[in-house]
Order: sequence, then structure tokens, then C-alpha cells
Amino acid sequence: MSVIVKRVGEAVEVLQGASSLPEGEEIVLFTASDLIDLDRERREEVDLQMPSFLRGAEDEDAEEMFHR
Repeated sequence: MSVIVKRVGEAVEVLQGASSLPEGEEIVLFTASDLIDLDRERREEVDLQMPSFLRGAEDEDAEEMFHR
């Protein structure tokens, strides 16, 4: 889905891509920097969990296995 919008005062006008939006559903738009930050946070969480996942030690916190 690709949508181009423009802020007009306090409103947002959809310039292109309105047909790709789901009918009657609310959507949330993120800036590129927002998405980069969200992805970084998600990767940090996964990185902390990955060692215990690979070992199968689901009760063990990954931070306990590695000293930073």
C-alpha cells in the first residue's frame, strides 16, 4: 500500500492511493524515521531473546548468559 497525503490546516488530504486503503477502517501513518525507530526497538528485543531461543532455554533471560 502506498499513500501520498498532504496536510491542509488541521486536516489531511489524500492525494494518491486512496483506493488502496481498506474501506471503513482506521489506519495509522508513520514517518520513515518512526518506522526506523520501531524496527530498531524490535530488533533489540529479538537480539536479547535470540540466544535463549537458540538454546531452548525459554526460562533463562539472555542477559544472564552474556555480559555486556
